[in-house]
Amino acid sequence: MKNIQLFLAITLFMFIACSKNDLTVPPTSSFNFQGDTLNTLKIGTYDSIALINSSENADSMFWDFGDGRTSTKNELYLSYPVSGNYTVTLTARNSEGQESTSSKEVVVLDRVLKSINIQTVQWSPINTNGWPTSSVADVYFQIQDYTDRTVKQYSIYPNCPVIYTSPVVNNISNSTRTAFSIPVSEKVVIDKRKVQYAYPKNLNNAYLMSLMAKDKDGNIYCLDNNVNGSYGIFKDDVNSNEFIIQCGPISYYLLVCEFEQN
Repeated sequence: MKNIQLFLAITLFMFIACSKNDLTVPPTSSFNFQGDTLNTLKIGTYDSIALINSSENADSMFWDFGDGRTSTKNELYLSYPVSGNYTVTLTARNSEGQESTSSKEVVVLDRVLKSINIQTVQWSPINTNGWPTSSVADVYFQIQDYTDRTVKQYSIYPNCPVIYTSPVVNNISNSTRTAFSIPVSEKVVIDKRKVQYAYPKNLNNAYLMSLMAKDKDGNIYCLDNNVNGSYGIFKDDVNSNEFIIQCGPISYYLLVCEFEQN
């Protein structure tokens, strides 16, 4: 009798175990970029994208971002500091150890300066701002790292490292309203995190962008910069291949960038 009861218990246990395994549904890995169902996404460096997990029948997640970073969070935000092609892979796993993976591509692009479009140039020869005392001067554009907290508007900043100096445009009047463009022939990568006012709170984390002038005697002046006035990102659209920074307000100019891979 005891043997029969033992046999029935074992049989029942095996039946329940087999039934449980038969009922286990394998996981399905799935995710998207902020609701975008495309398999390949283009973004700029330091752009933040939401990874939306839509996996089913999974108890745990493992993300591989294609650059050495991983995460086990369910949903998260992701950005890349370096341009390139990256494969994002999500592995979904259930409690039985069954796995499913899905992958999407992220193309990360640099913002590369292509031209400085000068809309207006303005200074007063009779002033206390340190502008040229002549009505005509040569002008150029300069980008520096903001590393000197003593910077003031309409001043020269020899202690701030120079990142880029444009070619000089000769004989520009002090009340120019005719737009002109300065092409950028070398590769100048713009970090959008540093498009900030040159304020002390942004020291070492901002650009110092200045419209400069040189008179006939070789004296150097600052006509305008991003210490005050209107300044910031005017457009940031990887799909239309446009990243534009506006600067003003005394003189007004646009820094036009395109998205490129390093």
